[in-house]
Amino acid sequence: MKTVALKSLLVSALAFMMLVPVMSQKGVDDGSKYGQGQDSINCLMNLSLYREFFKHNNYNDAIRSWRKAFNECPASSENMYVDGVKMYKKFISGEKNPDVVDAYVDTIMLIYDQRITYFNDEANVLGRKAIDLLRYRKDNIESIEQSYNFLGRSIRLDPDKARDAVLILFTNASVSLNKAGVITVDDAIEDYFLASQIIDEQLDKNPNNTHFTRAKENVDELMLDANIMNCDALNRYYEPKFEANKNDEAFLNNMIDFYYTAACDRSDMYVMASEQLYKINPSHESAYKLARLLVAKETYDKASQYYKEAVSGDADNDTKAQYYYELAQVTRVLGNTCEAIEYAREAVKNDPGYGNAFILLGDLYIESRENLGDEFEQRTAFWAAADKYIQAKNVDASTASDANKRISDYASQYPDGEAIFFRTLQEGDSYLVKGCINEYTTVRPRK
Repeated sequence: MKTVALKSLLVSALAFMMLVPVMSQKGVDDGSKYGQGQDSINCLMNLSLYREFFKHNNYNDAIRSWRKAFNECPASSENMYVDGVKMYKKFISGEKNPDVVDAYVDTIMLIYDQRITYFNDEANVLGRKAIDLLRYRKDNIESIEQSYNFLGRSIRLDPDKARDAVLILFTNASVSLNKAGVITVDDAIEDYFLASQIIDEQLDKNPNNTHFTRAKENVDELMLDANIMNCDALNRYYEPKFEANKNDEAFLNNMIDFYYTAACDRSDMYVMASEQLYKINPSHESAYKLARLLVAKETYDKASQYYKEAVSGDADNDTKAQYYYELAQVTRVLGNTCEAIEYAREAVKNDPGYGNAFILLGDLYIESRENLGDEFEQRTAFWAAADKYIQAKNVDASTASDANKRISDYASQYPDGEAIFFRTLQEGDSYLVKGCINEYTTVRPRK
């Protein structure tokens, strides 16, 4: 009996010894949320105590229980990490000793690391970690580099959820590291492209998003002020990449946007990208942009070709009138006055209220007068021009000053009364002005 009792006692003792660690074990040891046994009770008690103190802004008492929960049951609450960061930031704000401040900052970094370990959400937490590291150690280049790496990983892990502040700080850190010689100009440009692309995607979804509108302004300003986004740098970056990516519409659009932002829209690379994009996806808008770009570069022959492409597209009448008006001006520069007259006529045909197009038409009539024959015939061009200037101010009051000045200036160029008499004409008669003008006008003697 004694032997049986002893065996029973030994078995019970062994069972109890095995049961104790199961019933009492910290969450940090077994990976559970609260732990086991008494340790789970302790965890819940510490969470409850710190929260009560925290709720009343009593951080000095809250932090004691918070530390125990943080160290013993780290998987118990994600809010515990948010609250911990808030408390340590408060401690930092009242601390004068830089060594203590430094230790507090290290603790905040540890809190973020442990939050990622137990609750994932790495993209979001890394962004917050980087922002706080920059807040407290913005003058330390090593900390800037660390923050830059955190921000870059955060953005790449979940670009759709990247916050505007994260994108601005990432670009700012990139600029600082480039200035310090830590990263290259190409690296900084790549970073800017990454941030800009995400901002543009957000603005495509919601053009009225003021946060991302300001973010775009900020990242552009950072790069331009640092002189990283200059034309030479863009050329060095894009030239080796262009051939391999010239059929990639997204690449070309980004390239064009960045050249435009950097005011490098007269660069040969910009022109190449624009022409290539037009080949891939032709439209009247892209043809028009190309035409204007080539005008700025004084490449008028090619500009004329793209204006003709633009007017052949499906633009509305007002837009088409603008295209024709500019095509007429380019054609005029090329010396083809009669052809320019036809384009100016198309402009007013599409928009009868286009005052400046009527003024251009009058100017072209005068410039074409050498095709009309003798001196009398040439002077009749001024009658036809006056008709267009009068039409201009009648349809568009904003052109009245220019129109009236021309009417006044050119009245002295009309045929005189004697010349009119010898043509058996009288003031007020209808008269056909020939050549490429080919319009009836009213006889007016020189005053």
